[in-house]
Amino acid sequence: MMKSIFFGMVAMAVAILSIYQETAQAQEQPATHDYKWNGIDDQCLTALHLQINKEFDASIVYLKYAAYFAQEKVNLPGFEKFFFHAAGEEREHGIKLIEYALMRGQGPVDKSNFKLNYTYQVLAGTDGESALRAALTKEEEVTHSIRGVIKACEEGSNDYHLVDYLTGEYLDEQHKGQRELAEKIATLSKMKKSAPKLGEFLFDKHHM
Repeated sequence: MMKSIFFGMVAMAVAILSIYQETAQAQEQPATHDYKWNGIDDQCLTALHLQINKEFDASIVYLKYAAYFAQEKVNLPGFEKFFFHAAGEEREHGIKLIEYALMRGQGPVDKSNFKLNYTYQVLAGTDGESALRAALTKEEEVTHSIRGVIKACEEGSNDYHLVDYLTGEYLDEQHKGQRELAEKIATLSKMKKSAPKLGEFLFDKHHM
């Protein structure tokens, strides 16, 4: 399981870089049109490319938690499913931002700065509640980062289209996701008060 997830993450990185190379080659071809793209200014584009990187990094973190809970010694299938789903959502967010950049006539990633981070480690003995709290912290970081992109794009040329896209598509989902995680943490904490192991087992079965 761990090996397949690792190779899956490597394949994802290779695929993204391949997209970049193909797009870069296409952009090197002589232009055959007589119109100009509605470009994104440098400050806004840099922030967008950094956000794309952060989305894929968050996906890797959640993949590691999913793999952790999938181990036979841990065996919490509800948490495993939850984190695999969360990883898929973050990957989808990254892909959507790549598609947006391409739609605006920009490169999908900044080749000089794009680098996936595999260093995050899930500690042995991690329980469900601490994993959910870590996920909430990660979501708060991503939300703060998106707000940073919005701020960068409001300055300078005031790219209202991208700002509107991020506010409507991303911040709404981020806030809902954070609320869901906070609710799960509160419920699990209550269920663990009298019998921590049993409470976590029942929560995994009925609330994940």
